[in-house]
Amino acid sequence: MSSRGRENTPPLLHLFGGALSGMVACVTLQPLDLIKTRLQQQRQDHLAFLREAKKNGLLEAPKMSTMVSTIRDIVHSNGILGLWRGTVPTILRNVPGSAMYFFALAETRQALARTRHHWQPWIAPKATNLKDQQQWENLVSGMFARGAVGYIMMPVTVVKVRFESNFYNYTSLSDAFTSIIKKDGVRGLFAGYGATFIRDAPFAGIYLFFYENCKKSAKVWSENHQYQVANALINLGSGVTAGVAATIITHPFDMLKTRMQLKPTIYRNIIQSASKVIKEEGLIGFFDGMSVRLIRKPLNSAIAWTIYEEVIRWYSRDSSLQNRL
Repeated sequence: MSSRGRENTPPLLHLFGGALSGMVACVTLQPLDLIKTRLQQQRQDHLAFLREAKKNGLLEAPKMSTMVSTIRDIVHSNGILGLWRGTVPTILRNVPGSAMYFFALAETRQALARTRHHWQPWIAPKATNLKDQQQWENLVSGMFARGAVGYIMMPVTVVKVRFESNFYNYTSLSDAFTSIIKKDGVRGLFAGYGATFIRDAPFAGIYLFFYENCKKSAKVWSENHQYQVANALINLGSGVTAGVAATIITHPFDMLKTRMQLKPTIYRNIIQSASKVIKEEGLIGFFDGMSVRLIRKPLNSAIAWTIYEEVIRWYSRDSSLQNRL
């Protein structure tokens, strides 16, 4: 989808495309989100056990949980549908969140394109052509849109993470919300926002940068080799590639965010949390749970962007046909 095509798209269509893509992605991949939260929580419990065992002279520690053992425990305790625990708060976060993100992204891109002659000499003086300018616009637009939407949806995110965890054993979403307010106040609903922002804003910018470049490279390659490749397949492949790159770069902040949301009294802020992880676990601790996120996040982003792009492309194609008629 060209930038010109996006500019002629009604804003409400960006909202609809984002909402639809968010719904499909979050329902499809919720089990991976739940497993990631449980694995990160269980690592904390394992470390706490080791500290107590060391004090009491115990030598044998329980085995670390794996993805397979975590799935087995969830299914044994709650049945196969237990893998979709937390789907409702995920929908409440992802559907409006995705809708607002794609809407904000489209509006920010247009605003930057209209004011390009003002900011380009200062922010990207070496951007000598339109392609270079659009790369900067994609980076900035993605970071701004994700950061703004992340703040708006933060209370839902905190409730979702707590509800998915079996550390609290909340019986309902309202129980989780009430408990957080009672124990931590309104501030508790924004626990981990610093880490979330540092994770999501760069992720969105890096993702969009790689995504657009992968799409262009794939289309040039297919044209040069005279292969007919479906747009949806190019979008999906570009989404997975961009998602892997962005996930690896930003994962340490995802790990810190989860810990700050699960145990805000122990992990109080991003600096203190990072220092605690380095002291107790070393650098490897920052990549706790990355294997699951490497599966989930690229797929989530790829599915969301593919559906969104197809919605916009469908509208553009339909409008073109109507104009011809």
